[in-house]
Amino acid sequence: MKFETKPQQDCYNKIAGWMDELFSDYPWENLDDVGFGLFMGSAWVEVKIYPWNDDAVINTRSKVVINPQLNLNLMQFLLEENAEGLFGAFSLSKAGDILFEHTIVGSTCDPEELEASVLAVLETADEYDDQIIEKWGGKRALDISP
Repeated sequence: MKFETKPQQDCYNKIAGWMDELFSDYPWENLDDVGFGLFMGSAWVEVKIYPWNDDAVINTRSKVVINPQLNLNLMQFLLEENAEGLFGAFSLSKAGDILFEHTIVGSTCDPEELEASVLAVLETADEYDDQIIEKWGGKRALDISP
């Protein structure tokens, strides 16, 4: 792994020490690009650490649906869900895939905050992927062969 800054490396090391304790019930692995990946149900989530000013941020993101039928009804649905949600938000990638993500500050993160952030993204992605596919098509990220 190549760290861009010392705060990024420090944050990664802190989180790496918590992974087994916090997520022992979920299959997880180290990612080559400064982060971790976790499974829950049909959801795959990546937890990545990025440099940010003199600190780092922890971004937890899931590709919820790949290649849905993008239309006004879907966009309205996602925006309304964002307005009701407590943690994170839906967005679209440049490729038109639906993402869900949440970001927290690395230096002030504690185990409870990390767990809440990661589980919010995991549970949301696992809950919404089938709902979105049923109405607007597409595939779950786990259904696409590499």
